[in-house]
Amino acid sequence: MMSIDYDRLAFQPEEYLARRDALRALMAERGIDACVLNSTENMYYLTGFGSLAHGATSLIVRADGKAIWVMRLTELSNIRALKGMLWADEGVGVPDGQDYAATLARTIADFVPGKPVIAAEYGTVQMAIAGFLRPKDDAVLNASGLVEHLRRIKSPAEIDLLRKAGHIAAQSCADGFAALKEGMTDTELAMVVSDSMMKNGSHRPAKMPNVCAGPRTARAHVTWCGAPISRGELVNIEPAASVFDYHTPIFRFYSIGQPADRVLRLFDVCKEALDEGFARVRPGMTSHEAARIFESVIEKRGFAEWMVTRPAYSIGGSFPPGWGEDNVMAIRRDHDAVLEEGMCFHVTPCLYEDGTGCVGASMPSVLTAHGFESLSGDEVVFGVK
Repeated sequence: MMSIDYDRLAFQPEEYLARRDALRALMAERGIDACVLNSTENMYYLTGFGSLAHGATSLIVRADGKAIWVMRLTELSNIRALKGMLWADEGVGVPDGQDYAATLARTIADFVPGKPVIAAEYGTVQMAIAGFLRPKDDAVLNASGLVEHLRRIKSPAEIDLLRKAGHIAAQSCADGFAALKEGMTDTELAMVVSDSMMKNGSHRPAKMPNVCAGPRTARAHVTWCGAPISRGELVNIEPAASVFDYHTPIFRFYSIGQPADRVLRLFDVCKEALDEGFARVRPGMTSHEAARIFESVIEKRGFAEWMVTRPAYSIGGSFPPGWGEDNVMAIRRDHDAVLEEGMCFHVTPCLYEDGTGCVGASMPSVLTAHGFESLSGDEVVFGVK
């Protein structure tokens, strides 16, 4: 089991200060005096603190690098506990029942006096602050995407966490396959997968693993329901292990005894697409160009009808309800963002066919100068026992 000290921040102070200063540079380019951030992932990326508070949380970042939290009063215990570790370690608490929007407005007025240019994240507005953030209010600029732009490329320290999480996730799939037996329920299999992640050092996952069997797997993200697993059934296992809230998902496909020929054919096509992507995708391509490499293989084999997802989505620091970073980066058609070294993806060409199930070929990966490199260290095979 990997030992992790969760009483410290995930990275050294210098990394968080560099992220803060990169945001300040973007603010300066746009003439922004203060940003009001409310995305849990963005606040975590900038400071090292990610809140799962029952109530709204905002971080006000000023152009000079000073910052202040506005959050539910009871949640300030977290900021006090991290005093001296967070570069943003001052906060205003909002008692239960008090108007959060009014407190936020007063705090901004006090923290950034005069007639400042304020920008806020409209894309992730929490209901509790909707009264303050009015999308048609020209006095408040839209800061959505600023921090996401910084999150696209992972640092070596971030990649190290994703690699650790990837190995944990891969082991949980291997342990699930080892335990798989005829008649066990999908719930029992999910217990094995989840237990393996925890035993091997996973932090709290943003969501429980997707574990399902049979044609029911064609229903995206449907998970266990207590159904027994029969011989020859397609079995889906998709966990995402977490290390300091950096999540690495992996998707594996198994059966007890020989599965249907159709299932194996679907897998072979997806594996061919995965291999082609690993062979040809490189930094400098657009997202669209990379997506077409994967998709063209599936189209040429006559399976385009069941290709209903993009080939890859960004992964990194995530919080409930999910582990993906589609809003940060993805490999998908009609998307002109340019791929760069250090971007990390769950590369997973998949096919969903009603009556058969979901089959794919998955590999969490970091993009290097020479192409994708695995973050999980295991092989992509259809496991039959």
